[in-house]
This record gives sequence, C-alpha cells and structure tokens, in this order.
Amino acid sequence: MKKPTVITAVDIGTTKICAIIAIVRGAGELEVKGIGIAESSGLDKGIVKDIHRTSESIKQAIDKAQKMAEHKAENIYIGIAGEHIKSRNATGRISISESSGKEPAEVQQEHIEAVINDAKRTVKIQQGHENLQIIHGIPQYYDIDNQKGIINPINMSGFHLTAHVHVVLADMNAIRNILKCLQMAGYQERNVVLEPIASAMAVLNEDEKDLGCILLDIGGGTTDIAVFYHGSVRFSTVKPMGGANITHDLAVGLRTPPASAEEIKIGHGSALPQSIDDEATIEIPGIGGRDGSTKKQKFVAEIIESRMREIFELAYSSVFNNYNKTLMTAGIVITGGAALLQDTERLAADVFNLPVKVGYPDLSLLTGPTSRLKSPMYATSIGLLYYALGELPQNLQVQSKTPRESTMTKMKKWFSGFSDFV
Repeated sequence: MKKPTVITAVDIGTTKICAIIAIVRGAGELEVKGIGIAESSGLDKGIVKDIHRTSESIKQAIDKAQKMAEHKAENIYIGIAGEHIKSRNATGRISISESSGKEPAEVQQEHIEAVINDAKRTVKIQQGHENLQIIHGIPQYYDIDNQKGIINPINMSGFHLTAHVHVVLADMNAIRNILKCLQMAGYQERNVVLEPIASAMAVLNEDEKDLGCILLDIGGGTTDIAVFYHGSVRFSTVKPMGGANITHDLAVGLRTPPASAEEIKIGHGSALPQSIDDEATIEIPGIGGRDGSTKKQKFVAEIIESRMREIFELAYSSVFNNYNKTLMTAGIVITGGAALLQDTERLAADVFNLPVKVGYPDLSLLTGPTSRLKSPMYATSIGLLYYALGELPQNLQVQSKTPRESTMTKMKKWFSGFSDFV
C-alpha cells in the first residue's frame, strides 16, 4: 500500500502553539488526522526569548497531534510573524528576445523565475537589509513590453518581461531561532511562511482579494496586516500588539492575576462600553489570596476598547499611509483569537469607516475531525495546510473533475510565483 503524503502545519503563537497533521486525499483534499494544542512559552510578540521553553512547547503540540493522528509529522510548515518582518514592492526586468534581439520570444517558466529573482535582488541589495533574509517573492502582475497588467504571461510573446513583486523579508536570527526550536524538538524541515499570507488562504475569497480587502489577524502577541487588490497581496506588515496586551491591561487595571484577566476578557469583555448595561457588575478575583472586588462591566469594556482602538488605529495608519482607502471595496476581514471579542466588528467599523466581518477559516477542503477548527483562532493553522498543499508536486495531488478542483486550481495559481524558503 502506497504511503500517504503527510503535511503538518505549526502555528507558533505568543500564547498558544497549534499543530495539525493531515494527509492528502483525492481532488486536492486534505484529511485532518491529528490536532495538538499547547500553551506557548518562551515567546514575546512573535520573537523567541527562551529557546528551550519554546522548543518544549512546540514538541508538546506536535506530540499531541502525532498521538491523535498515528502519523509522524512530516513536511512541516511554520508560520512566522514579529516586528522584524519587512515587506517591499519591487520590480524585476529581463530580456526574453532571441540572441539577436530582433525577434520576440515566448515567455517560459524559467523566464518567470528569473524575473522574480531579479526583483528580489533589487530588494536584498538595499541598505539596511544585510541581516534580513527573503522568505517570499510573490508576483502581483507582469508587463511584456507595452502590454501591462498581465496575470499569467506564459507562452505570450515579447522582447522584455517585467514582474511586479511583493517581497517579504525577515531577520536572519529570528528565523534561525525558530528553526533551532524545531530542530531541538526533533524536526529538520525548513518551510517558513508569513502568517498573514497563510491566514489569507483560509479566510479570504477570490472576490475579496480582487476587489480590495484588508486582512487583520489579531493574535496573542502580534497583529498581522495584509492588503489584497486585483487578486494579489500589495502590502504586508506585522505590529507587536495583540490580545495579550489586552489581558495585561485588564490584569493591571483590575488588580487581578493574568489568568483571571483572560477569563474575564473572554467571558465578559466587550470592545464597546456603550453596549454594556450601566448597572452590570463582575466579580474580580484578587491577587495572591487577597480579597476580590466588584467592578462595573462597563469599566472592563473601557479598558478593552482603549487597547483595541489603539490596535485598529495603528493598522489604519499603516495601511492608508500606503494605499488609497477607496480601493478597499470589500472592506476589512478580522481574524485571529481577538476577533472573537464581543463588538470587535463594530469598533473596527467605527475606526475604518468600512464594512467589516469576522473571518472564519474555510474548511471546505478538509475532512476528518474539523469541528474544533471552526474558529478565527485557527485561521493561520488552516492556511498553512492550504499553502503546503498548493506547493506539493502535481503527481502528489490526485486530480478529479469535481467542484473542489476549481478551488485547488485557483490556489495553485495564487501560489505559482511564491519563492521557496531561502
């Protein structure tokens, strides 16, 4: 019996680590076999601060997934975030004409690879990028001579090919530390993916990416931002604030342990104080055995709103310092654990003055025990699986004339120009 192709997604977050093991089935479909969740330790805002504790957390999550799956973790794809992430839009240009330069030639796959690499080189040699490593080169569109805005130039003729490319860079040491954690946990794979790129695969549809959409993935330690327009990513960044900052603010403001602050945030929190009854109260546990207290629920909401508004305003300025607001026809999609906070959509709509929705991962390509994955907090993990599936060689993906095939075809097109991890 042929051994199944196994792929593994590992979302290494500041507050939790999620590992999912799946096997490839027919028609570009994945069967989830194992899910492992572990409390994250040793990370701060996406950066490794204690390599041993982080390694142990990763090992716990993968071990749980392996035990449930009865398969060993293989083809591991890791999500990466952190303030060290930088992105640039760059242009590459090469000649594709015959040696004489008098006759046009057809664009082939090797030309696509060469022109994307040329764009990546223009970014890598820039001052200040010496300690950064390119992890993605994502084509946005191409030009052939005077023909502009070409999506797929293969077999088209011309003299010169130009590629407009979104280049993502990460700090070399940050990448090495993450990979060292994985190595210490007993694994050697080196597939690193920017988290908002992965999350977009799980929560955005083709219309949103085409018409203009802002993705906000608000995790425990970071807020990952990506802007899509005309089917491709145009801007991405990572900001060092997330749900853990809200929990900390509540712990300080309410004088309660962080664990209690987290429970209060999830169970009673709201991002809009005006939506809370003036008379509603919450019992607040004390610290270290001290007496608890009673606080107005509206006061809790005021603390939450202050930090959430700061996150949204930071995202607003980051995006609209670079892009015209009128281009974002589809509006905002919020995902990640903090997206589940009550009234988050309403606060985001107030800040951005755009339509807002919470992004739940699309599970249509998955079978198996997926019910627990129907949450924005698993958007990155699901997206990593889809990213990995899109990178598999064609001979490992069983083709079938079913409705799912068109979904996979779109996925392959979207990732066709992604560079391998350097």
